[in-house]
Amino acid sequence: MSLELLRYSPARAAEWNDFVKKSWNGVFLFDRGFMDYHSDRFLDHSILAYEAGKLKAVLPANERDGVLYSHQGLTYGGWLLSERFPASSLEKVFNALEDYLLDKGITTLEYRQKPYIFARHASDTDSWLLWRGAYELWRRDLSFFFDMKNHTGFARDKRYRHNKSMRNNLRVEEKGDVNLYMKLVNENLQGKYQTSAVHSAEEVLLLQSRFPDNIMTMTVYQDELFLGGAWLFVDNDFVHTQYLHFNKEGRELCAAEFLVAYLIERYSASKRYFSFGASTEDNGRMLNEGLASFKEGFGAACFCNDFYRKTLCK
Repeated sequence: MSLELLRYSPARAAEWNDFVKKSWNGVFLFDRGFMDYHSDRFLDHSILAYEAGKLKAVLPANERDGVLYSHQGLTYGGWLLSERFPASSLEKVFNALEDYLLDKGITTLEYRQKPYIFARHASDTDSWLLWRGAYELWRRDLSFFFDMKNHTGFARDKRYRHNKSMRNNLRVEEKGDVNLYMKLVNENLQGKYQTSAVHSAEEVLLLQSRFPDNIMTMTVYQDELFLGGAWLFVDNDFVHTQYLHFNKEGRELCAAEFLVAYLIERYSASKRYFSFGASTEDNGRMLNEGLASFKEGFGAACFCNDFYRKTLCK
């Protein structure tokens, strides 16, 4: 297998996007329309791997201080592969990448895997190759999800709250008010963690306009009273709540239980996995027990989002 690795440039955007759509394990987050909305914050150094002139794999990545990262502007990453890509070929791609990086004067690689629930076709080949290649597993984020095709159901307190919500005259708007919703998200984050959302309202609106079938803001109301909602990512076989936030009235009226039940009913026929995202802090070392318990009450269990790194040497 003779490989040629090239650095991404905007001139290759159409080729990149076409490959992501057809790839074995692609997700819309790797489309350049999503990746590049915050291009001013990162020095992009994504990689395209060709065999005999044909594009076989791409790696979303950025460079900083002599380190190549699986793109830091994305929740997960790793190699995206063409269909039926052999394990032996992926090993050669990793070897070629290490040689490429050393040639560019980059001495450290940080590789963030893509959890299987997000891929079109689950593949854990890179886990084996990272272990075999002496990469250090330095961080594990614990993320919560459940399988809508094999769901254990809500815990007793969540069932009670859902039943209560059904008597509260609640409704969901699938094209919710982004500015109103993101204002609430930031108020909640500032009040509890003294931080702000990763995305601004303007960025949310931009991304929703670019990916109307994949990104939407779901909001909950009692009559005309705004209660909160979720920013939703939908692709392949998953539904993911990027943010799930409610105000005081929403919590009292059990709007979270109402919305999650609504989304299960809305998507269970067409999707399999319902993802809530991570509940760990301090680079995965500390579990946010309150947040974890909240998600577990919906019947969620966990998968690991793993981070690997390696210092390269000739």
